[in-house]
Amino acid sequence: MKILSITAQKPHSTGSGTYLTELVRSFDRSGHRQAVVCGIYPDDEVSFPAGVSCYPVLFERSGKSPDLLSAPCKASPSVIKALPFPVVGMSDIMPYESTRYRDLTPAMISAFEEAFTAALTRAVSDLDPDLIICHHLFLLTAIVRKHFPDRKIFGISHGTDLRQMVNCPELAETVRPYIAGLDMALALHADQEKRIRDIFGMDSDHVRVLGSGYNSALFNTADRIPYHAGEPVRLCYAGKISRPKGVPEMFAALERLEQDPSVPEFTLTMAGGCQDDALKSRLDSLPPYIDYLGQIPQAALADVLRSSDIFILPSYFEGLPLVLIEAMASGAVPVSTDLPGVREWIDSNVSSSNVRYVPVPEMAGIDEPTPKGRADFTDDLASSIAQAIADISSGRASSVLPDTSSITWDSVAGRILNFSL
Repeated sequence: MKILSITAQKPHSTGSGTYLTELVRSFDRSGHRQAVVCGIYPDDEVSFPAGVSCYPVLFERSGKSPDLLSAPCKASPSVIKALPFPVVGMSDIMPYESTRYRDLTPAMISAFEEAFTAALTRAVSDLDPDLIICHHLFLLTAIVRKHFPDRKIFGISHGTDLRQMVNCPELAETVRPYIAGLDMALALHADQEKRIRDIFGMDSDHVRVLGSGYNSALFNTADRIPYHAGEPVRLCYAGKISRPKGVPEMFAALERLEQDPSVPEFTLTMAGGCQDDALKSRLDSLPPYIDYLGQIPQAALADVLRSSDIFILPSYFEGLPLVLIEAMASGAVPVSTDLPGVREWIDSNVSSSNVRYVPVPEMAGIDEPTPKGRADFTDDLASSIAQAIADISSGRASSVLPDTSSITWDSVAGRILNFSL
């Protein structure tokens, strides 16, 4: 089969980018011919299997001139003019410099559509795909459906796209009819499947639960560094350093625990990009028990998880967080917000799951707690982390590892192909 994968943003820097990359690798292992269209900066590198052609749309970071620049992709030896604004990010806060969808002007939208349509036209002409897979049910996926009405097009939701349908009501009305016209919309879990049907008015025959996978060759317990009694308990966080991810509340909870003499000693390793100025200043003056690594590659993240006892995911909004699966597979005990749809999917696909869930706080918006909710969440998070630390330190934590063996990217890719039959 010939498969074209499409994303408006950088393909290796976020959860959805990892999702696209791993699917491309899985399809390559099965011998399918492929191409990718993606949005990147001129100095970005792409990492796809040798036979996969890449058609980039270039963006410019703030303050740089959109001169003609060479793209770093195999299929684009020619010179491409970059769009005069940063990559458009599906989250309002990305781990790299980005443009919010809500800030796009009509002229920027037109330039965005023109640039991606040119790249898409080249890719479709060269590959003649049997299936087009678009990541995120939003603007670019609508553009693909609009310009290629006769192609088989699937759209994968990663959750953040559904948030943009709320945050950008005018753009949402433009997008909605084209998304509703997709051959298939794919959700990460059952709660998200229902939201897609409600938001886009799609019937159940055109929406399916796809789920997620993880790279077991990277994320596993081989060479895991075990906890030794008497040493500090090792905590870690991996993800964007942002307020919607609950990072300020995590800091507050850990500060409280660090000052509590009844809580065993612990350390925290943090990994992820930060574009929040207020949080950047906090990262410059972290207490000694916190080590911030910045944004790191997947192989380095796997090493961090294998040398951690507890993984913390205090996010207020997620689709189906890959890092939660990766943490379990690497032997860390996750402490996570009880996000809609996530517990049900984990329980259905991971036997002996050891996730410890923290209640979702009272929310003022999609990813913004009320003041009371924020205070309550900090209390609940501190309590859950403290209990996990005590269990690790005392040896009471279960030694039974979760069984993540059925969650593979090959199985996810196989489901997509079965849906296309």
